[in-house]
Amino acid sequence: MSDPGPPNVPHPPYDELRAAAGADARAAASVDALEAELDADAPDPAAVQRHAAVLRGFPVLEARIANWWDAPDTQRWVKAITDAGL
Repeated sequence: MSDPGPPNVPHPPYDELRAAAGADARAAASVDALEAELDADAPDPAAVQRHAAVLRGFPVLEARIANWWDAPDTQRWVKAITDAGL
C-alpha cells in the first residue's frame, strides 16, 4: 500500500470572499494574505489558522470563511501538514 501523500490544498472561494469584502481594503488584504499562505511552498498551519481567524472577524466574511475552515477537507489538510511538521 503506497502513501498517497498530503491532501490537496483546500482553497476557499477567493472571488466570493473578495466580492463580499467589497471596498473594505483590510478585508481584501486579509483574503490576499490567506491566499498567499495557501499558495506557499510550505504553508504554515498556524499562519493559515491566524488568517482564517482574522477573516472571521469581518461580519460579511465570517460565515463564508467558517464554512471553508470547518469543512472536513480543510481540517484533514491542516492536520496532515501539522503532523508532517511543515
